[in-house]
Amino acid sequence: MTFNELRKGERWMTEEELRLIRRYVLCMKNFLIARGVEESPLLCFRVGDLGLQWLIVRRLENGLAQQENCEKTELPLATTALADHIGKGRERLRKAIRELEDTCARLGTPLDTGLADQLAPLMRETRALLHDPAFSPEALDSD
Repeated sequence: MTFNELRKGERWMTEEELRLIRRYVLCMKNFLIARGVEESPLLCFRVGDLGLQWLIVRRLENGLAQQENCEKTELPLATTALADHIGKGRERLRKAIRELEDTCARLGTPLDTGLADQLAPLMRETRALLHDPAFSPEALDSD
């Protein structure tokens, strides 16, 4: 498995998810190379796993988003099962981050700061971007 293979995405991904995963893989590749981590099949597997877990959690959380035709006072329907799935998905996401950090350390290039600390600003930034109705998918493709 390589970073280029990861950028192809999966058949079940939407067009938006394909754009996101391509952008994510490119950012992670640049992030890891800048820190001296060499590409390996295990590293690519961990990067891919982290990206897939992120997309799955994102899909679940989108179930909480209000529909465009809902009144502003209406709350999104959050079932106990959905909340449980989101919690489990987020735990798998945290585990995937730890496994990627461990893989970097095993490959001989431990990251000076936790990957979760490095990814947190990116996740916060993209959260607002992804839920912005004025978001232009073409902007991601321009890279």
